Amino acid sequence: MKTRSLVGVLAVVFVCLIAPKATAQSSSSEWQYTIAPYLWAAGMDGTMTIADNEADIDVPFSDIIENLDFALMGHFDMRNERWVLASDLIFVDVGHDEKVTGDDGLAEGTVTTGMDMTLFEVVGGYRVSPAVALLAGARWVDMGASLRYSGDIVGENADVSKDWIDPLVGVHVFAPLSEKWWLGARGDVGGFGVGSELTWQGYLDIGYRASASLSIILGYHALDIDYEGGSEPLYGNLDLMVSGPQLGVAFHF
Repeated sequence: MKTRSLVGVLAVVFVCLIAPKATAQSSSSEWQYTIAPYLWAAGMDGTMTIADNEADIDVPFSDIIENLDFALMGHFDMRNERWVLASDLIFVDVGHDEKVTGDDGLAEGTVTTGMDMTLFEVVGGYRVSPAVALLAGARWVDMGASLRYSGDIVGENADVSKDWIDPLVGVHVFAPLSEKWWLGARGDVGGFGVGSELTWQGYLDIGYRASASLSIILGYHALDIDYEGGSEPLYGNLDLMVSGPQLGVAFHF
């Protein structure tokens, strides 16, 4: 499996805006809440090994959006002067139909391939200062792939899936630029052989507070997963980088 440096990738690719994660900070002891739907225009790059077969993964966002069946992305957090509790959900379901012809040149059919990915994260944090919060939590990863045949050509349908939970630790930094604008950055690392061998995530974002209840956030986000399935026959190893720009709207109350 390839290894990637967290520092290197943070410097080269990414930063996102898991929208509210870099939302304006509360300065009171009262709890403040944020809900933020967002779009992560991410591409995928890496390798997948099933048994002894290794396949390269190189899927730009344009291909993903072209074959997108459904997507759901959203963030929720609650925070006060010292404590933060946040959750994030990403679900993407893509499918692709391809016409095929049998060896006899007469039989025709359709091959439908599909892939879905779910990432659900819960973290808690303690703000050691108004600008810095230390984070700890877990991320659930669920990935599945399917193959379907229809028409004159008869083939064997197949489904494979795998899920695991990665513990993680990280830090979030917030830097106000003015009363309306701010910069945010977050990095976390996890897995530690519990789920993935190693996984890390990082983002940078810039936010604009349009009103007391609404912010707009733009950034760049990257997630790297290095998972080793060991002796499992269907899902072997996965070395995947998911990265791209992100745009969200955060509602505060």
